Amino acid sequence: RGTCFAFIEKQNEVELGELLLSLNYLPSAGRLNVDVIRAKQLLQTDVSQGSDPFVKIQLVHGLKLVKTKKTSFLRGTIDPFYNESFSFKVPQEELENASLVFTVFGHNMKSSNDFIGRIVIGQYSSGPSESNHWRRMLNTHRTAVEQWHSLRSRAECDRVSPASLEVT
Repeated sequence: RGTCFAFIEKQNEVELGELLLSLNYLPSAGRLNVDVIRAKQLLQTDVSQGSDPFVKIQLVHGLKLVKTKKTSFLRGTIDPFYNESFSFKVPQEELENASLVFTVFGHNMKSSNDFIGRIVIGQYSSGPSESNHWRRMLNTHRTAVEQWHSLRSRAECDRVSPASLEVT
């Protein structure tokens, strides 16, 4: 029975899409560098013209939102290539309390943006794959660590990651 459930859960994750991220930390500069490389098979939010997806990256320290950054949005694609880099100031002593919340939205001119999926990496990671990426980054300072992540629903992230509750 457990196997069947895991399969259903996995099916669900894949339907929202996947995100390829690269993380590295520079202890001397106290900088956490994030590359949003690409996404694939994103859930289509606007069937008539495809999604115009973008990624919102939010740094949460403990349970306080510290900084928000965004990629550009790419028109009419569910497989966007971003190759955009972001840098966050995170002193080494605060790194263990940091979480990065990645939320993919479909850009919408007429109303609020459409939520596609989310993951959290860091202190309050939203799953084992995210925890693993964070650990690998912590163990290899100054080296970029790249990994694909399956997007999760807002409800799932809110349930498992207190950092998810701190962002919009």
